[in-house]
Amino acid sequence: MNVKKIVIPFLFKILRAIGLILLIYVSMVFYLALTERQIAYPRAIVHTEANSFIDTLAKPISCILPDELVLSGWIIGKNNNRALLYFPDTEEDAAQFLAETYPLEEAVVAFNYRGSAGNKGKPSEETFESDAKSILECAQQIHPHPILIGRGKGAILASKLTKANDTLILIDPTLSFKASISDKYRLLFPSFLVRNKTQMKDLSSLDSSLIIILQDRKNKITLQEKVSEKHPSIKLIKREGKTLKQVLQFILNL
Repeated sequence: MNVKKIVIPFLFKILRAIGLILLIYVSMVFYLALTERQIAYPRAIVHTEANSFIDTLAKPISCILPDELVLSGWIIGKNNNRALLYFPDTEEDAAQFLAETYPLEEAVVAFNYRGSAGNKGKPSEETFESDAKSILECAQQIHPHPILIGRGKGAILASKLTKANDTLILIDPTLSFKASISDKYRLLFPSFLVRNKTQMKDLSSLDSSLIIILQDRKNKITLQEKVSEKHPSIKLIKREGKTLKQVLQFILNL
């Protein structure tokens, strides 16, 4: 029996299979790299049920950006003493948060981002933070000093806009776009390939005793696990079976 005639073709088959797998892998990585903006800023679709629920409860409002793009939003509640400004995750219709937390004792203001939930425009790293500043300015016309709340990538915006001694509420925060993309795609999109540099503000510049991180039931990795060593006084509130409305109201009453 000629061993070479058996082994060599077999090795060639293995090499071809490995080459095919590598080609598929490289193609997928290349595709993800090309579509990074769409991956980083997934556009929220209109959440029909949430919008229907708040239809008669919330007042529609709008925010005009410097480039004259108009963002749709709502204000719900009538408490003039304190207001909340909510920054949703990038794939979340802001109406979902309003429906999920109604009724809170505080008035709640929320806007959808450009390109999301019916808004025109294309989200990008260049507009993400500047739009958030405009959203805050629009919300300050309703209340001069709203409490900032952010979920997921919206937590990045809330952290960047908050000031020392403010109460900052982060719901399942994402440290950075790079961390979020890398955590989702892992080896398919290694972090060193991610070009987006947007990340959370250094929390050491804030009074950490006023930063509250709220764990959601669907959470994978919390910011608390990343910063607890540097900021041991950060408060972590767990849902433990409570609704988001219940635990948020508990936090706001502290």
